Amino acid sequence: MPADGEPLDRFVTRAAGMTWAATRLAIHAERVAVNGVMTQKYHRNLWPDDRVTLDGCDLGDPPDRCIVVCHKPVGLACSHLGQDAPLIYEIVPPEFAHPNLNTVGRLDRNTSGLLLLTCDGKFLIRVTAPKHKLPKRYRIGYSGELAADAVVRCQQGVMIDGFDTPCAPAELTMDGPGRASLVISEGRHHQVKRMIAALGGKVVSLHRDRIGGLDLPSDLQPGQMRVITEDELARLGVPMYWREGPRALFRVV
Repeated sequence: MPADGEPLDRFVTRAAGMTWAATRLAIHAERVAVNGVMTQKYHRNLWPDDRVTLDGCDLGDPPDRCIVVCHKPVGLACSHLGQDAPLIYEIVPPEFAHPNLNTVGRLDRNTSGLLLLTCDGKFLIRVTAPKHKLPKRYRIGYSGELAADAVVRCQQGVMIDGFDTPCAPAELTMDGPGRASLVISEGRHHQVKRMIAALGGKVVSLHRDRIGGLDLPSDLQPGQMRVITEDELARLGVPMYWREGPRALFRVV
């Protein structure tokens, strides 16, 4: 069944494996019906018991395989809780909006940069699970002075407050006064900030620009998002088992 609240045009695009242009032409031509009634309302929200047909044929509800790449701006929370507003989901365009859409990991409110969103739970776990050790790079602005042996300590595993075991080995690069880059393969709560604090500094700005082999796309300005490309998926470095099938990659044309 269609997911509660999913826009009609998005559902038809996903369920029928059509492009956005083809979907909207079909709706405009009254080839799409909801509960037996033809409609031309592209953004009509669907409910669990709605029945959608295209040319008289029922459209099932296949798993949503859409992967969205986003340039997260500072100031938005990766949360579904209203009390945490403003939320990243508030800037998701209608064509990507879905009740089951989640961020792949989190960037805190004051962190900007590369963020992925999806409804695909297997993909989410494959990117975020520590056992897969997918590296993520952060550009850091900090105050104070880092320990002289900061680079070596990161390589060996830094102990941070709140944990009984050291962080996994990480790669720290000093980029200039008050600037550094850190590559980590874990996702402990506020890990980068805690690591820099353990090394003697205080993070004043934080920006993630790489996950795996995928750099933040240069065509995305803060607040913008789009469907990830095949090439970007390959560079991300995640196995493509979840791309099987004719409707595996949701495309906007």
